[in-house]
Amino acid sequence: MEKMPFHKKEHTTKASRQKRYEGANRCLAMILARLYAGDTLSIKELEAECGASRRTIQRYVNERLVGFPIKKMGDRFRLQWTRQEEMALGPEEIAVLEMLNELSKKQGHVFYEKAHRVLKKVRANAANPYFARLDMEDIGEMLSTAAKIERAIKKRVVVHCRYKMDDGTYDIDIKPLKIVNFQGYWYVVAQDARNDIVKKYLLRHLSNIRVSDESFTPPVDLNDVIVKALAIWFDPDVEPFEIRLFIDGEVAKYFVRKPIASSQTIIGKDADGSIEVVVKITHEMEIVPLVKQWLPHLRVMEPEWIDEIIRRDIIAYLSEP
Repeated sequence: MEKMPFHKKEHTTKASRQKRYEGANRCLAMILARLYAGDTLSIKELEAECGASRRTIQRYVNERLVGFPIKKMGDRFRLQWTRQEEMALGPEEIAVLEMLNELSKKQGHVFYEKAHRVLKKVRANAANPYFARLDMEDIGEMLSTAAKIERAIKKRVVVHCRYKMDDGTYDIDIKPLKIVNFQGYWYVVAQDARNDIVKKYLLRHLSNIRVSDESFTPPVDLNDVIVKALAIWFDPDVEPFEIRLFIDGEVAKYFVRKPIASSQTIIGKDADGSIEVVVKITHEMEIVPLVKQWLPHLRVMEPEWIDEIIRRDIIAYLSEP
């Protein structure tokens, strides 16, 4: 494929700036949501959750959240409201609250009712100018389970529970590490207590949760793996490897605006707007469904064995009567 010459500095600056802004906004929204829920946050924990440096997180707190009543306690901080401060939100803070309120609707009625009560304490209810469509499981009926798992994650203790699978229901012991959402489904990422292998469990299939007093030490680098993962198929025991994709000019703008992953790098651009990007994955199923979703506009250029997987699936589909 013939490459169009482009000014490297100008090209990379635009992409990196967009990526930085999107990442910053996601991180700030998450921080605010947790602060409004009454959480006490840690700079160190936020580094891993946001995939950002300590200096970046400190800048968010000291500069972007300067209008909020932040109470600092060494490495940790939380909100400490007075009635007067509740009424003194600026336009940007109000916009964030409205967006959080709208996003909470997509988590189901039970979750929204709880989240809305929290947000309403900060800002009186008003007409919300935002709408967001998120195709996610209703987490409302799973809140009790999620709360127990969350407590175990924070205490770093083993959980005894039951897990439903296709062939039956089993008693299991897990070391819960994170509650995550990929492609709209809620999972608990945990170590199997028998062998410490990291597995993913559907939150809705967990029941009879019993939080024990048996403590454990979580893997030190798992948060970074989760932040960089494209899908729930990620494998924390595999060294990430590069995937090179061709994206035609008809849809390339969408992948510039919203990168496939934090690891995405644009390595070339053609005159017709087509681009080549590189992303890192740990399992082929992190990328195969995405390519299929965007066919014929995306193609795996390297490695060839992943491109072959997609070709075989297409042939099998077309051969079906």
